[in-house]
Amino acid sequence: MFYKQPQADKILVQHGRPTASTLPKCFTVCVWNWQKSKQKPWKDEFKQVAAVADLFLAQEVRRSPEVFEIMEQTPYHWSGAVSFFSRQNSPTGVATGCIAKPLQIAFKAGEREPLLRVPKMTLSTLIPLADGRSLLVINVHAINFRGLKPFDTNLKRAAELLLNYNGPVLLGGDFNAWSLKRRRLLSCMAHAAGLAEVPFEPDNRTRCLGRPVDYLFVRGLRVKAAGVRVTRGSDHNPLLVRLEA
Repeated sequence: MFYKQPQADKILVQHGRPTASTLPKCFTVCVWNWQKSKQKPWKDEFKQVAAVADLFLAQEVRRSPEVFEIMEQTPYHWSGAVSFFSRQNSPTGVATGCIAKPLQIAFKAGEREPLLRVPKMTLSTLIPLADGRSLLVINVHAINFRGLKPFDTNLKRAAELLLNYNGPVLLGGDFNAWSLKRRRLLSCMAHAAGLAEVPFEPDNRTRCLGRPVDYLFVRGLRVKAAGVRVTRGSDHNPLLVRLEA
């Protein structure tokens, strides 16, 4: 084991100060893998995106003291699911930021990646909407360097968070769907859950082996606009989508 894993009571984390009591009827969501904030332009790029997004789904979030301070400057309440602690003892995993504080948070641990033996995390947050309903937000970082069966298990665990929920849903993240078989499994899971994939045109999403790896799916929400911001702040381009509840 190269990295330290968190104890069970340390996996879920929360911090930040929300600036609204609910998400508005129309809101903007960003989906972005930060690549652990390794790239120098990340800080400026993140601040620009955070200035326009009401909801933020981030993957590969390494909460170093500097990154934590930058996150605290946003208008968000942050929820996180920690996969491991880095060698610098920084918690690393997925994080969901929202201008409104979630009513509930939960997580599912996925299969472990080889060598480092750290699990990929799926984080769910239940966000209050202006019309009195709640939006279920599921933030996924799917397993990458394993075969099809662990990938399918990862998707099924994410789908478990949708069970028995009849309200609006937003599912997004880095799905590592770089093969045709992975892509088909992802499509089948989304279809079975009644989710519609958000299209992007032009489609400037980050690709691996010619296929996009980042996706956003919705249910009970209307897509008003969708785009991809080309960036040097990460090895992934952020997705920006305007939605109406």
